[in-house]
Amino acid sequence: MSNNIRLSKKYGVNPSLGICFWCGENNGEIILFGKIGKGQDDQEAPKRALTGYDPCFECRKKWELGVAVLEASEEPVFENQPEIQNGIYPTGRWSVVKGEAAERIFQIDSEENKILLLDKELYEEIGFGGAEC
Repeated sequence: MSNNIRLSKKYGVNPSLGICFWCGENNGEIILFGKIGKGQDDQEAPKRALTGYDPCFECRKKWELGVAVLEASEEPVFENQPEIQNGIYPTGRWSVVKGEAAERIFQIDSEENKILLLDKELYEEIGFGGAEC
């Protein structure tokens, strides 16, 4: 495989703005796609694109207030969604629980476990409503 970057003849570096999976806002990343498609098919990159599950600055500030509890599923939420862990897909809903409360509820060490993944049923049963940046 070549290490060359293939530029789009029609769109050049073909840029997109990165978005935060958790809140949908711009995350400050610029993605350079180059050529998308095969052969003569040369597609324009989307204006905004998801690059991963790292929270943006604003979401990270909220997550650092305690333990981030993320709703997850064994089924992808959207087509071609990457896993966050083996066979686990985040839904995008999340809440933050104070460390002391997380220790009581989940029986964890909140200093060692800053992010928890809960299946949809447990997330709903506990009554989390999700948050937005």
